[in-house]
Amino acid sequence: MTKRTGAGLLAAGLVCIGLLPARAEVDAASSDRSPLRQLSLAVHVHSSMSTGDLPPEPLMRRAADAGLDGVILTDNYELGVEYGLWPLRGLLRYRAGIPSVREEGLADFFDAVRRAQARDPERLIIPGLEVTPHYYWTGSLWRNTLALHDTQKNLLVVGLDEAGMMRALTPPPTRSMAGRMLPWWPVALLAPAGWLWRRERVVAARTKFFQLSRRRRYRGEAIAVLALGGLLLADNLLLAGGPDRYRPDPDHAAVQGLIERAAAAGAVTIWSLPEAADFHRYQLDAIGRELAERGGAAGLFGRPLSRLPWSITVQTDPYPDALARTAGYTAFGAIYQDHVRITEPGGGWDRLLLAYLDGWRSAPAWGVGELAYHQAGLGGKRLGDVQTVVLARERSAPAVLASLRAGAFYARQRVPEWGLVLDDFSLTLAGIDVDQPAISGDTLTVAPGAPIAVRVAVSATDARAETVTVKVVRAGRVWREFSAVTPFERQWEDDAPQSGRLYYRIEIGEGDQHLLSNPIFVSVREH
Repeated sequence: MTKRTGAGLLAAGLVCIGLLPARAEVDAASSDRSPLRQLSLAVHVHSSMSTGDLPPEPLMRRAADAGLDGVILTDNYELGVEYGLWPLRGLLRYRAGIPSVREEGLADFFDAVRRAQARDPERLIIPGLEVTPHYYWTGSLWRNTLALHDTQKNLLVVGLDEAGMMRALTPPPTRSMAGRMLPWWPVALLAPAGWLWRRERVVAARTKFFQLSRRRRYRGEAIAVLALGGLLLADNLLLAGGPDRYRPDPDHAAVQGLIERAAAAGAVTIWSLPEAADFHRYQLDAIGRELAERGGAAGLFGRPLSRLPWSITVQTDPYPDALARTAGYTAFGAIYQDHVRITEPGGGWDRLLLAYLDGWRSAPAWGVGELAYHQAGLGGKRLGDVQTVVLARERSAPAVLASLRAGAFYARQRVPEWGLVLDDFSLTLAGIDVDQPAISGDTLTVAPGAPIAVRVAVSATDARAETVTVKVVRAGRVWREFSAVTPFERQWEDDAPQSGRLYYRIEIGEGDQHLLSNPIFVSVREH
């Protein structure tokens, strides 16, 4: 008798005498038993409302040509930056930007999405925005060391209507008394100005034969102090309530606030491209010419940027640490057209999942396939190259959003000719048939030491035979690793621990053919 057969008979015997449940408990997003369907979506796509080359309607036709079931449109909410000259950063403040949703109008953006959906009901177009929660400046314009940071440290906010999006994007006003009163500190200069206005003294001047005296008043100095106070007050009031653009945000307070407001409105939030670096050095005159070509504008000292000789560094460092230092977001970019280290077994993603199992995080972080698509060929990208494949019971935006929140999806990178398909990744109690096994995002609740069946089935979109490498990760470590030729099926058995929780996830292939599942959790029932 093999070990597998023995474990199955043992489980069946325990069921008969009542020591194990005949059906393991599955905590799933829905109790609906209708069959799941796989919907291929392009996540993080731009239209001509911001930096894309096509309006939403022709963009959907391109999505149809790529064989996609839908698009999650995430146009840039704002593509403008401000820089103020010290010490009057509010009064001497200059702005540069190119067209984005904020400039074009949030209502127009949602109207364009609705029109595109009406024209192509067979495909989903789910509206969202790409938001920069915080950017900041360092260096000096005069010393030609000016640097702009974190304009690509962005969050995708998806699945809200216009009113909900405005609630998510609008930070609350400063509530503390100190915060409200601080901008008014120049009013204190009224006291020295009043003192100077009233002050006078007799000034004596001796000559050879007599002495002259006159009254010295300080009205000019008083007016100067009043003028300085007025300038500082106006400057403070212009900056009041806005973010500090000249300091970093090490605690991620700005993005955490955005995540919490978006979650309260019911949004799906996705950390975008956390390991993608951005570093460029631009001449201001070149920026000015590009802005003019793209319909934007900017100036400094009354002169267009195209005539100014200075340069600027634009830099966003990779930020995988932000995933651990923020909470409440739905997912992060786990597969995109770059080398991603955080998803490697035992890496940052597994540490996040283990922290969730240990109770240090309130929810797991899911991994999406993120395309960051602007136009065909830009960066070597095509619309269908990176996909998020959602497991949903119907083709609708609410069903897709519910699956994204629940982790019921997988990410893949593919080529136009073919891609990998995760036909099955599920957990059940070994030796027992169930109608609804645990799938990605679910939690399978079992008795201590119960035998667990782990099932994986993979094929290719065009039924071709290709050799791929498969890794089954168990609680942060590679549990099974093998090569197989598509299509294939595998099943293993594993004993649940005596207590606690664990998870399984799948990684298949690499590079242009790469598939990454979300985890399935196992929770051991307490005695």
